[in-house]
Amino acid sequence: MAKRSEDRKPQETTPLEANAPQGETPRKPRESQSESNMPASESETPSAESNMSASESKMPSSEGKMPPADSSKESPSPDQTPPDAAGSGGVDNQAQITRLQSEAEALRREADEHRNRAMRWQAEFENYQKRVQRQIADDRRYAGADLIRDLLPVLDNLRRAIESAEQNHDLSALLAGLNMIVKQWQDVLAKHECRRIEALNQPFDPNLHHAISRQPTADAPPNTVIYVTQEGYTLHDRVVRPSQVVVSMPLDGEGEQPEHT
Repeated sequence: MAKRSEDRKPQETTPLEANAPQGETPRKPRESQSESNMPASESETPSAESNMSASESKMPSSEGKMPPADSSKESPSPDQTPPDAAGSGGVDNQAQITRLQSEAEALRREADEHRNRAMRWQAEFENYQKRVQRQIADDRRYAGADLIRDLLPVLDNLRRAIESAEQNHDLSALLAGLNMIVKQWQDVLAKHECRRIEALNQPFDPNLHHAISRQPTADAPPNTVIYVTQEGYTLHDRVVRPSQVVVSMPLDGEGEQPEHT
């Protein structure tokens, strides 16, 4: 027995066995486990190679006809748009909508500005029309103010002539004063473009003359004004009052007859 005990050699303990607690079997390192698994993977390799050869045998040869390509797979429909393309399209649409909204807002502001400007111009034009209408009405109402202002001195001279005639009883002085007043009156009318129509010894003109009678005479040609009973006047180129005249006619009663207006 003593020899057997001596023949037994002490077993070498690994660091893991030395540190393992009592009653537990030490765990093998991972390298040993991977090494133990190696034969299994190596055993599986032939099956993979056999599968590859089987798949290669099933593939058609390049010399044969290729199967027709599916057009639906090559060109995706609009509904199958990739997510990236859909996202970029949405951003572009949003930017376009924002730009159109800003342009619409600018156009709206411009339209409001034009509308306000048009309303101001319309109000100014209406006020201008009212001012012009008031001015025209005032001009018509006071159109004779200048003429009356010029005629008032004539009226003053007439009153002075009457007062002088009542005090002095001098007819020659009264006649001279009246002639001066008539001349002043005519000057006032000429100042306002109101002029006397020259009718005496003029051919009868129905536009300027109004014949009140006819008189046969050999001193004037037929249809000639031989007497003026009332003077006529024109204002600028318009007849204010025609002259009342007597028109000559031949002694034998022949010839043209004057027109009565």
